[in-house]
Amino acid sequence: MTTFDASYDCSDDKLRLRASSRLDAETYAKVKAAGFGWAAKQGLFYAVWTPAREDLALELAGDIEDESTSLEDRAAQRAERFSEYEARRARDAEQARAGAARIADGIPLGQPILVGHHSERHARRDAERIENGMRKAVQMWETKEYWRGRAAASLAHAERHEVPAVRARRIKTLEASQRKAQRDLAESEKRIRVWSDDTIKHKDGSPTTLAERVAFLARIGAGCSYDLQGKLERGELTPEAAQASVIAGHEASAAHERRWISHLENRLVYERALLTESGYVPPAKPKSKADLPILNYSGRVAYRTRYSRDVMECEATPLTKAEWAKIHADYKGTVISACGTHRLRTCLLRDHAYHVVVLTDSKQHERPSAATIAAQAEEDAVARDLLLARKTEQMQARIEANRAAAPEREQAAAEAAPFVAIKGALKAGVQVVVAPQLFPTPPDLAARMVELAGIEPGDRVLEPSVGIGNILRAIVDAELSRKEGPAPHVVAVEINQALADALPKHLASDVVCEDFLKITSEHPVCPDTEGGFDRVLMNPPFGQAQDIAHIRHALTFLAPGGRLVAICANGPRQQAELRPLATTWEELPEDTFSAQGTNVRTVLMTIDR
Repeated sequence: MTTFDASYDCSDDKLRLRASSRLDAETYAKVKAAGFGWAAKQGLFYAVWTPAREDLALELAGDIEDESTSLEDRAAQRAERFSEYEARRARDAEQARAGAARIADGIPLGQPILVGHHSERHARRDAERIENGMRKAVQMWETKEYWRGRAAASLAHAERHEVPAVRARRIKTLEASQRKAQRDLAESEKRIRVWSDDTIKHKDGSPTTLAERVAFLARIGAGCSYDLQGKLERGELTPEAAQASVIAGHEASAAHERRWISHLENRLVYERALLTESGYVPPAKPKSKADLPILNYSGRVAYRTRYSRDVMECEATPLTKAEWAKIHADYKGTVISACGTHRLRTCLLRDHAYHVVVLTDSKQHERPSAATIAAQAEEDAVARDLLLARKTEQMQARIEANRAAAPEREQAAAEAAPFVAIKGALKAGVQVVVAPQLFPTPPDLAARMVELAGIEPGDRVLEPSVGIGNILRAIVDAELSRKEGPAPHVVAVEINQALADALPKHLASDVVCEDFLKITSEHPVCPDTEGGFDRVLMNPPFGQAQDIAHIRHALTFLAPGGRLVAICANGPRQQAELRPLATTWEELPEDTFSAQGTNVRTVLMTIDR
């Protein structure tokens, strides 16, 4: 058999219902229909107090006790639980970020998918896994931040709930609710008296019958349903039954409002006792325009304008009380005098302008004395000083609070930085580039080419077929290992716009997105000196003997004493046209480019000019 315990906490005005075992379907439906929610972590049902919910709690538990846990205790437990959620999501976020990073370790950031290349399928799969991991990392981090905010908000809510000024405002709200309940109760009691009154008579003094009274009240809709008159006319209800039904409804409403009034009174006693115990003194109510007296005098008057607070002077316009009364309320009011000690009447007259008026047939007042004006000015100055001091104190408190929280904000920003970067990277998505002729230079071969080139500090270097930048990375790595002399000036040329955009900025001094075969020595990035570049390193496209054209064109940019290092196909045309030009000619193993999806026979050649 299921047993129940019910409790009520006046601090949050909630009923709590605890069951010893799982509820049966009928009881559960009854509890949910009453508006109770289920708090899984606390193992109880909860709801804000209403008479119906109190009746259900009494029906199930037999008695309602005071809640044993305080609002602060529950807030602390909730904050601790939310902090555990935060820690779990933080771990999930870091795991997802690390997993995506492991997949991306061998892929330069921003490197596009090469459509038509043998690595396309694998790259698309890895890109999808990386993107999914990044999205999960960002999602888990944002969830972690959500629970972090919930934990802080839970503690802040409990703390704010006990602030005396907040309690004072809560008391005002309860008092307003109580006044409304009292008005509703008075209205229900009035309806009961009207429907129960049997002393109503006709105009000639003869008594009325019950049927006549009920028909009249139903016709004017005096606290009854709109269809009551129709039911009486159709004979569906007798006058006696209609009267009893309406009175019973209002008696139930009156009983309901009495319970609300009693409940609100108990809450007010509780809140007022705690407010008194805190020693709270409500702030002085600032003087408003309505607190100033209205003076009536003639002659020259000075007043403050409604919005700009400028001082205006005019002659008071005489009016009688009867003329004043005829003016609609929307077109008359008051303005504050220039000295701020009183108000003056003003209204809109037939000339469509507002005038300050004096009522000629009303009591005439004396103008304020100089002492009164000086006292008012002093009082206004003190009020302004107090207001300024209070605002300064509040601002200083906010500054101190922000200063104290600065280390925590900086730490949170440092922790969030990787995930903010991931979120930004996700907006760009994965680039897709059509590059069927691209066979990236293997990193070890690129390092060998840099070694053969013998790049000196300050040299001007040309890479006319950048691709994904492996040769440029080898140049940068060689310079970092040397660390002496000025860095070489590297010019990179790439025909594919997407590949050029994806190239990291630190790899080249200048990046040119053009067809290399159409570039001449007059191009802005070419040196002014004869021949141009001291070193040229290249891995040109091989299809249709394009490597021959690229290498011959690159020679036109090579300065005297310069060296060109290139990879080309080892075919009969290359043997006939390029080998006679070569200083060195080294055939590379057949599997040199197997990782790039081709077993084409290639040569590593150098040309010294």
